[in-house]
Amino acid sequence: MKRGLFLLFLISLLPMISRAQLNSKFQLLPLPQQIEVHNNGSYKWDAVSYITGDTIPVLGPLLDQLTQYPQKGKIGVSLNITSKNVPESEEGYILTIDRNKIEINARSVKGLFYGCATLEQVMADSKLWSINVPQMKIVDYPNIAFRAVHLDTKHHLDRMEYYYSMIDRLSACKVNAIIWELEDKLRFTRRPEVGAPNAISKQEMQALSRYAKERNIEINPLVQGLGHAGFILKHHWELRENPESDWEFCPSDERTYQIQFDLYRDALEALPDGKYLHIGGDEITEIGIDERCKQTGKTPFELQMQWLQRVCDFAIANGRTPIFWDDMPLKYADLWWVLHRGLTDEEVEKNWKTEKLDEAVALFPTNCIYMRWHYDDPTILPHLKVLDWYKNKDLKVMAATAASDGGCPFMPRMNSKAQYIKDFSSLVVDNNLVGILATAWDDGSPHLETVMRGFMAQGEYGWNPKGREVNAFKKAHAQREYGFTGNEMDFLDTLELQAFYFDGLLAEEGRRNPSWQVTDFKLIELPDNENPGEWSKKYAAKIDSAQQMLKYYETIDKGVQMAKKKARGGRYSLAIYEQNNELFNYPARLLVALNYYDTATQGKAKEEAKNEALSVCESFKTMRNNLEDVYSQTRFMKQPEGFIADQNHHHHLSALSLNSDWLYLYELPYTDLVVSWLNP
Repeated sequence: MKRGLFLLFLISLLPMISRAQLNSKFQLLPLPQQIEVHNNGSYKWDAVSYITGDTIPVLGPLLDQLTQYPQKGKIGVSLNITSKNVPESEEGYILTIDRNKIEINARSVKGLFYGCATLEQVMADSKLWSINVPQMKIVDYPNIAFRAVHLDTKHHLDRMEYYYSMIDRLSACKVNAIIWELEDKLRFTRRPEVGAPNAISKQEMQALSRYAKERNIEINPLVQGLGHAGFILKHHWELRENPESDWEFCPSDERTYQIQFDLYRDALEALPDGKYLHIGGDEITEIGIDERCKQTGKTPFELQMQWLQRVCDFAIANGRTPIFWDDMPLKYADLWWVLHRGLTDEEVEKNWKTEKLDEAVALFPTNCIYMRWHYDDPTILPHLKVLDWYKNKDLKVMAATAASDGGCPFMPRMNSKAQYIKDFSSLVVDNNLVGILATAWDDGSPHLETVMRGFMAQGEYGWNPKGREVNAFKKAHAQREYGFTGNEMDFLDTLELQAFYFDGLLAEEGRRNPSWQVTDFKLIELPDNENPGEWSKKYAAKIDSAQQMLKYYETIDKGVQMAKKKARGGRYSLAIYEQNNELFNYPARLLVALNYYDTATQGKAKEEAKNEALSVCESFKTMRNNLEDVYSQTRFMKQPEGFIADQNHHHHLSALSLNSDWLYLYELPYTDLVVSWLNP
């Protein structure tokens, strides 16, 4: 056995010390692999005076305040790059805090960076709670080498300074990669017509990439191809597979590859520090119908795999490993429905047939990574069977879970999907997958502050999948982001529930969840003055939901206001949650007011009810202005002049308008209806 592997074996035998033994006031995120606490410590954070080492990485705010000159008789931090008695991983480290000194030993500057990040959290908690730094030894390393989050900017852009601050937060929780879905938000120089008027320049992207690399985050581009090509084909009609749709390229026209490769080249130049090129390739619907494709004599699946091989070869020739969404092979083999129908294990076994996949495996490029995306429970039997099939065929696989999927407009749900992230991270380790990505789709364009807890969950479980249960992670997140040690963030559980009620409250047919194909909906009717009370009977269930939502609103608002007063950080995300609560509450208030009007007797009571309903409608403007004032502190709220919207069949919620009207898909028209009806 190699010495390094033997060392890791010995390390694995060390007892894991619980956070309670460490002291509940110290909440390290992600939770380190091994902690030995020697005693409660004898000095506070400000007793640490200097930091030295041949190589000093980018430091957090507390460590960066230290002098880099040794001071006799003072407590200092010593950084050492060594191959002796340290974890095998380049990102691993050993942090030792003794009575008179602190040492961080690692194989590389990456390990030193993460050791310093952990020490920064220890010192921050010591400062926050005025408690002594514990004397301890931390042996730490990641279980997953590639721990990425997804930035999808197809429908909106944030300010550049916000992306910089996000990198600081991601690196602090040991996320080490971003896959950035660029679409038209890069100012392409070879194909300038594709870039939106507000696209980010290559120079700005290069600067951000360097900033991220210095913090051990590599940014890799995702440039959609074959399908999801509306951002290109709204300009290049001649390359459409279906002239009526901007969704798919024709894979049999050489000009397709000329454009695709030009966009790849620009993206690689803009983000030069990554090792991957994500080439998309998912959700294809109409390949093979164009005359150019028919003349080849190839099947739709053969055409898709031909395209995949071409773009994979391009990526390899340009020094990048290609990544490909893997749904199309599974759909070809008629296995997709088995994954997504909620079948029993017995039904799965009965319907699980891989003959078509087995026969077609020769068409599968071996020089790419197949991204196995599953945004719900990854431990279901058919998903495990997919992973087994890949393993048996010796194909390289990366996992894709979700911090926010397309079915959750406005904010993620289910504890930021932390349990699914944890479970999939464990599967990555168990199946020796290449890495994991936490997607954050822009279909319903949730503010990234609401997604951040999910991103931090990916940092937590990508580093140490077995470390903490979800409720313990939520507590650690609350302390790291806001300085809370109690239940101050419990309101977020109720806000997530409130969002489900909000999604379809004013719609009789259709819902904005999932946030695609949402253009077909029917709003609820208005009360009938000729038949008072009938409207309230018809919509009794919705009115009950609205009344429950008003109670939720009070609970959430009380929690948010208390959190804002007690917070020691994270105030901007609290402001976002506050405005989301106001938005979710608006349709509930309107329904309750209309119920009051519908059931009020004639005369003074009816007039009061009418005025109450009109007052609620009038409050919509204030609610909208306040929400957009807070959102726009980081986000651009409308598309720039000259922007051309995609025309694809998905009809994503956040692409339904060039301004912010999509945020109020039901509220805006229904409010207009109510005002026109009450004031004809």
